[in-house]
Amino acid sequence: MRGSRPRPSPGSSINVPVNQVIRDRDGNIKPVRQIFSNFDPGYELYPDINQWFNRDRNALDGYTPKQDAYYVNLQSTLLNDRLTVLAGYREEQWKEYVQAQTNNWPWYIYPRDIFMWEDPVTYPENQWGHSRNYQKTIPRDDTGDSWMVGASYAINDRLSVYAQTSKIYNFNTGIIGGHFTGDEQLVAEGIIAEMKAQGLSSITYRGRQISTAQGFTDIWVDELQYNSKIPNEEGMNYEFGAKVTSEDQKIVGTLSFFRMNRRNLKLDDGAAQANNIEEVNYSSNPIFIGGLTRAVDNGAGYNRPTTSTGRVFRVYTYGNNQQVEGFDGEVVWSPTSNFQAVINGSWIWDAGIIEDSRPILARPGTPGYDLLSDAQKVQSYISWNSRLVNVPEFRFNFFGKYTFTEGIGGFGRGAHIGLGARYSSETVVSQSVAWNPLNGGFQAGDYLVFDLTAGVPWELYGISIRTSIGLYNVADEEYFEGSFVASPGRNWLLTNMFYF
Repeated sequence: MRGSRPRPSPGSSINVPVNQVIRDRDGNIKPVRQIFSNFDPGYELYPDINQWFNRDRNALDGYTPKQDAYYVNLQSTLLNDRLTVLAGYREEQWKEYVQAQTNNWPWYIYPRDIFMWEDPVTYPENQWGHSRNYQKTIPRDDTGDSWMVGASYAINDRLSVYAQTSKIYNFNTGIIGGHFTGDEQLVAEGIIAEMKAQGLSSITYRGRQISTAQGFTDIWVDELQYNSKIPNEEGMNYEFGAKVTSEDQKIVGTLSFFRMNRRNLKLDDGAAQANNIEEVNYSSNPIFIGGLTRAVDNGAGYNRPTTSTGRVFRVYTYGNNQQVEGFDGEVVWSPTSNFQAVINGSWIWDAGIIEDSRPILARPGTPGYDLLSDAQKVQSYISWNSRLVNVPEFRFNFFGKYTFTEGIGGFGRGAHIGLGARYSSETVVSQSVAWNPLNGGFQAGDYLVFDLTAGVPWELYGISIRTSIGLYNVADEEYFEGSFVASPGRNWLLTNMFYF
């Protein structure tokens, strides 16, 4: 194999990478159709005759995250089956390592024990067909566990009580700076190179004079922790309640009180990544712009126009403790054999931050809050005083179904009609300044929507058929269930089920 200019290969819509062609004894490039038909066993490698399939990517790489989970559950009944005990434990493991693309084996065998982008002389990107940032992966070897324990006790035939608690664990991905690890070095080197090209010996960044690439990376890596992995999210749930059944079995109701806490939820730190705080982001400084253009040319991962720096660091934050607290109730009412109604609702009186270790979101009234900029104070005030996203204070749902036990001439027996209603109070879409829920910003929720259903069984040539129709959002209400995207207007669905 020798060097050649990339050119389209027969039957392919992509170019052949440099040096990744097959030549015969005389040095002529062999077309794809001749690799098998004109095989030269004394000179060429034996081709792989296995059929090759695309899967997810044009070239399947050797990068496979490994996730394992182990769990054990226990359910036991005691005291003549009046006491039921539940318990469970689950452990999860997540491992990731550097990606190793292997789309042109055996001619190009990717080493597993080095980072190829650190040796561009031996492994030039245009010959090995890899992208610097495609190959980079933040190594991780995470382990987390979750568990639950609960019990229910039947006081008598009509009343039982229960309580449970559980711990959850969610893996957070990425790093605080949100960039590809290693890119910060390219960015720093590009800025310093552009600075020297303009005849300057230093540049001001975050109020400091920086004269070397190391000066930038020291701030990004050591001080701002941009390369630090975001800690994983953990939480605790608590719930207790009771279930009551009426003496005639026509009413069954449950009532539960709950509290849920979440720590280290991964969030965008809009204030920290704004250009007035992170000066490299969206900069108008010509040295930053020129330096970042150099960084892109040298393999930095973000894809931005050369006339603007765009956002280099998408800064994430954590260290919060969010709490949701309220109660939920449900009643199933069956006054007759052919009518049943399900009614449930909830009141969540608390849904907000109760603790935050991030100085960028210091609690109003604390000394740390006084140190924030005006923009940061606004964001902090919104975060502490508005409800959490997608947590309405009130929810109510109703659905009733009536089944006809008598038809007309045998037709219509077993037909049904149903009515449903859904209500939600206002729901915060975003706690950002742009969507400020405390000052007239758009919120979802605040709707009451009705649905109708009907169905009838019938027969055709001995085949049993049930035709059902559902008319949803009957009043064609314009409403937003949980985001800024409108929920469906009036719509219907007709189904037929066949029974043999």
